Amino acid sequence: MGEVVELCVADRVATVTLDRPDVLNAVSTPVYERLLAIFGRIEASEEIRCVVLRGRGRAFCVGADRTERATMTDDALRYRRRLVPRVVAAMYHCTRPVLAQVHGYALGGGLELALSCDVVVAAEDTVMGLVETTLGTMPAGGGTQLLPRLVGAGRAKALIFTGRRFTGAQAREWGAVTEAVPPAELEPTVATLAGEIAAAAPLAVAQAKKAINMSARLELERGVEMEAALYERLLSSADRLEGLAAARERRPPRFRGS
Repeated sequence: MGEVVELCVADRVATVTLDRPDVLNAVSTPVYERLLAIFGRIEASEEIRCVVLRGRGRAFCVGADRTERATMTDDALRYRRRLVPRVVAAMYHCTRPVLAQVHGYALGGGLELALSCDVVVAAEDTVMGLVETTLGTMPAGGGTQLLPRLVGAGRAKALIFTGRRFTGAQAREWGAVTEAVPPAELEPTVATLAGEIAAAAPLAVAQAKKAINMSARLELERGVEMEAALYERLLSSADRLEGLAAARERRPPRFRGS
């Protein structure tokens, strides 16, 4: 029996695949535990420069595994609930950029996983939604915090209060996803983007991600100060000198992450 989440590393890109296609990659306690372990491995790796999160089969992820939930005790449910913010934080604060490759369905906790990524590329016909209120509950995997930051409070409230579903194309129009493409173009689009990120200087990318994430909670003046401080840490890096030398010599840079 395979893992519920698969990790494959090639060409400095880690591909993390939700691997429960028979249940449309519904997230269970083992899925969250495995994601935490995988992102721990990614942080410890010197090889990985970019991460792609995707789902195997007909869907990215349809949210919580309702079959598992029906058999869970209150303590088991609380344990799983405590795992969720840890997974969101692991992805959001991962020092490597995390790309979501979204197709088929991204509902409830599945959409929250995607929104936790740095860049979301979706097939135009993907069916999305934070549908929890139609099931008697509410988003609790970051949805009430992530979606308003992307689409604005008013639209996020309308979508969350109603549990309304929408398409990848609509999500792009509203700013909920970075890019929406025809289904046949999804995988090559993500692969190209991941390759470009993996070719960039990893220390610089990590510092840039940190600066962008901080911008959501800092006043502009303080944010610019922190940006400058993060830049200062790159001045003595070998990669900065390599980038300058490559530009001067008109050749591709060979970044080593140091």
